[in-house]
Amino acid sequence: MASSALWFGPSERPLFARVHQPAGEVARGAVVLCPPFGTESWRASRAYRMLGAQLASEGFAVLHIDYDGTGDSSGTDDDPERVEAWRRSVNDAVDLMRAGGARHVSLVGMRLGATLAASVSVDCKPDALVLWDPCDSGRSYLREQAVLRMVYESGENGAETSGVAPGTRHQGPGKVETLGTVYGPETVRAMSELTIGSVPDFLAGRVLALLRPEQAPKRRVLDRLSELGAEFADAVDQERALSVSYSQLFVPQGTLDTIVKWLLQHAPTEMGPLKVATRAIAAMSGPKGDGVTEEIKHLGPNQLFAVLTRPTGQFPEVTVVLLNAGTVDHTGPGRLWVDLARSWAAAGIAVSRVDLSGLGDSPARPGQRVDVVYSQDELEDVADIVGAVSPGTPSAVVLMGLCSGAYHSVRAGVDLGVGGVLAINPIFSRRLQEMPGLRPTPEPPGWGGTTRRVAREVRTFAHWKLIGADRRLTRVTGRLLGKAQKDRASVRVVGHVAQPLGEIWWWCVNRISPGPRPAQVLERLVKQGVDTFVVCGRDETTEIRRGEEGKLRRLEKNQRFHMELIPGTDHSLFTPVARDRALPVLTAHVMSRYGKQSTQ
Repeated sequence: MASSALWFGPSERPLFARVHQPAGEVARGAVVLCPPFGTESWRASRAYRMLGAQLASEGFAVLHIDYDGTGDSSGTDDDPERVEAWRRSVNDAVDLMRAGGARHVSLVGMRLGATLAASVSVDCKPDALVLWDPCDSGRSYLREQAVLRMVYESGENGAETSGVAPGTRHQGPGKVETLGTVYGPETVRAMSELTIGSVPDFLAGRVLALLRPEQAPKRRVLDRLSELGAEFADAVDQERALSVSYSQLFVPQGTLDTIVKWLLQHAPTEMGPLKVATRAIAAMSGPKGDGVTEEIKHLGPNQLFAVLTRPTGQFPEVTVVLLNAGTVDHTGPGRLWVDLARSWAAAGIAVSRVDLSGLGDSPARPGQRVDVVYSQDELEDVADIVGAVSPGTPSAVVLMGLCSGAYHSVRAGVDLGVGGVLAINPIFSRRLQEMPGLRPTPEPPGWGGTTRRVAREVRTFAHWKLIGADRRLTRVTGRLLGKAQKDRASVRVVGHVAQPLGEIWWWCVNRISPGPRPAQVLERLVKQGVDTFVVCGRDETTEIRRGEEGKLRRLEKNQRFHMELIPGTDHSLFTPVARDRALPVLTAHVMSRYGKQSTQ
């Protein structure tokens, strides 16, 4: 069984897909996987990859596509005729498989991807169709996702992220904002017309509808599918699969087994020749129409998946490497890495977006579990990436990441001597104690392993006790400020006293904390000559700065270090408000540092 990636479809507007194919270029049939949309696509990504591998092991050639304007495919959310472009993407995928020799083609779609697959079936006439937890309509999908966005924002920065400045691109009548995506009025109208109740009289030779047992579908949807002769089964664990956290992905294995078994029952038993035409290089358009080239790469001995974006006809000296944010693949949260890569490449910078081992499209190392955000192998992964991107010249590589990716960028920057690090909302607290050579105080000579462990446990216990005390002190200060609201002079007095006391308190906490402090790590980066740029929201800035104001003020006098607070940014940059505020800052820094370092 072989797994690879390719571009297909129109050369002027290429589409991206992952292909899983049985050995020997023969197959019993082809399956096109139509993913869900938005954050549901990311949450279902591991399940789709595992489904593709299972089907390939049973003799199917599988194409897992990214629709036009989504994933790695060309286009953006702002392009016109989005729904029609998504339909064409499915038709192009079916045409590709049939051109390769497929005599039997099936479609599998989840959520809005299922609703879309049903709407396009009248054109591509699949032999079998699996509707996996289909949305009743595009309107219901948009309503659900808008509510989820509001819930997400209330759990992040509350009103700080929900307040949108006039004139931003995500405001306006008829627009709907979801996490990572803004749908314009035209797209909203077209999506609202996508309904299971209005699907054509012919869907496919065979239809399987997988419905959540805990959530009954609308009666008209059930009646329409029954009229069309659909078979029904349970979509087990679907709620869990789509509701997991940012750092976890859940695979509903029972549902995968049901799909594979059903497709096997209705596919030919004999194998026939099937060869999928592959393209590893595609010509794209930047945001202003500038030409960029994207190439599928496999880096290092572990064949880490990457997409290299560069200006057409140019080979820049510096490459910005974008690492995973949590379990989100190389496209970034809300497709942010794709947008940045094409925008920066159009301005003369090479950008490589990469999946670390066990994440996204990169294989796990032997013995490694998939979707482990803080893996023990990440430093080796980044070393392999830097060595493959710029052999012998690590200073020509700039590492960039968000959350866990920011941590990996900082840690690798300390050890590898890269030219720059761009850390967005880095999370240091979990793993800093594992960084070699960064203990805050030297251990007394003669300490053994047991003594060291006991000392670390004592320090950890005291650390958390002091944090608890600090939270109580914060509540007391808040009450004092509340009582003093009527007297502005009292507010100023309490504020002047509370702020330095809090800084002294955290300075003491930091000195007994197990492991190095974030400011120490950033200081070491700068001392090694690494250009260091840290972009944070309010909470992350507080985490880094508390107890370390003096050290950070000294660092900021160095031209190699800058830390930018961007109020109103959610941690994962899923909200358009946060992206509109953060992207200009990131782009200005990258352009000023690396924008002109290219050769023809």
